[in-house]
Amino acid sequence: MTEPALRPLAEWIAALDAALPPAPWGEAVDRALASSALDFGGALLAGTAHPLHPVYLAAFAAGAAPGAGPCAVAGDARGWGPVEAGAANAAISHFWEFDDSHRAAMMHPGITVLPAVLALAQARPGVTAGDMRAAVIAGYEAGLRMGAHLGKAHSATNHTTATAGTFGAAAAAARLLRLDAAQTLSTLGHAGTQAAGLWQFLDDGATDAKAFHPATAVRNGVSAALLAEAGIPGAARVLEGQRGMLAAWKIEAEASAGLVPGGAPMILTTTIKGWPVCGQMHSLLDATADLARASGLRVEEIATVRVEAPQALLDIAGIRHPANLAEAKFSTAFCVALLLSGGDLSFTGFDGRAVGDRAVQALADRVEVLAPPDFSARYPRERPARITVATQDGRVLVEERSFRRGDPEAPWPWDALVERFHGIAAPALPDAGAREAVIAWCRAFGEGDPDLDRRAGALFRPPAQSLENAA
Repeated sequence: MTEPALRPLAEWIAALDAALPPAPWGEAVDRALASSALDFGGALLAGTAHPLHPVYLAAFAAGAAPGAGPCAVAGDARGWGPVEAGAANAAISHFWEFDDSHRAAMMHPGITVLPAVLALAQARPGVTAGDMRAAVIAGYEAGLRMGAHLGKAHSATNHTTATAGTFGAAAAAARLLRLDAAQTLSTLGHAGTQAAGLWQFLDDGATDAKAFHPATAVRNGVSAALLAEAGIPGAARVLEGQRGMLAAWKIEAEASAGLVPGGAPMILTTTIKGWPVCGQMHSLLDATADLARASGLRVEEIATVRVEAPQALLDIAGIRHPANLAEAKFSTAFCVALLLSGGDLSFTGFDGRAVGDRAVQALADRVEVLAPPDFSARYPRERPARITVATQDGRVLVEERSFRRGDPEAPWPWDALVERFHGIAAPALPDAGAREAVIAWCRAFGEGDPDLDRRAGALFRPPAQSLENAA
């Protein structure tokens, strides 16, 4: 019988050295760990100021009996168990769509990895900074490789953050718990049998349910590692077996996306977002913003607008008439129209008020969205996008992009990431000193500081109103 497809990955995860990132990428991995932590930290803190925060906390608390556990949930003063805390923090960090993404895997990796690592680090004594760093590297490796391996056919109907994200959380948890290769393979087996998440919520206008997907990925991934630690074996061939994932989903794996680690660690291939909306439209928005800035167009000068992008953009970000902010984040036509109208699509300025602007919606109604076959064929290796604006006086303006700001080809400098973090986190955490403490923790995490606060207290300082509510 052939070797299980996931065994080499499990062996790599179990053997990952806590002392150093994989050579020769040490410094690059250090920077990526700090950047990923800061990206997650901003998304997590911002999520505590989202209207869904108390709603999700109430739902999670109903079945978790918080108050006696060792783990922290952002914006809440109670102690939680590790499974529930990880799930809650994953949901909170996804409310605003601020979190990182990945081209080939078509998912948000950080929100399925870091909540699992932080929750278990708070629950288990003896966890070191090196263990936490290795766990994050392992989680990104497993989640992103699995997402890319499942490919476009899978992501057309399944939310890969929920499915492949379960493997990211499971791998991170397995490495943090220092499971051996056999236990780690069982962990991945348990993860595979729980991996689930469908895009149907978009078709049914249930966008508030999206944050539940990373929450279930973390809940299931951490649970998978705890089952394996307890000695319960998981399916070794959960991916390729006769009744495994590929057979159940009736898909062929992406042959070019291997599951065996090799070369640069996958954490070096992530994208940190430049826009607070669905990542499918980011290269298009980069092009639109540059076209609007260079041309100085006024709305009344615009005759027609045509945008071209891969079919995945239409499938995931194709809402034509958003009724609220959550739907606007998945409306390509609306976001393009907002930028062309001079509106604010920044992390701090996009607050939903423009959804009721009739002029913006009128322009959005004139935005034609197409999916040329050659653009779709380049996806997900690239994010090709083109915008063509014809003016009333006969001019034709065109901008095109293949990649997004924040992609590995155009990474954020640290100073720019810090500025981005302050903008994202400030509404939820007005105290600049408290924000600086979070930045310092993320920097220390990237540096592998052996004295790192493994509880990450700077990230979980609850707002005053949460303390009052919990009293």
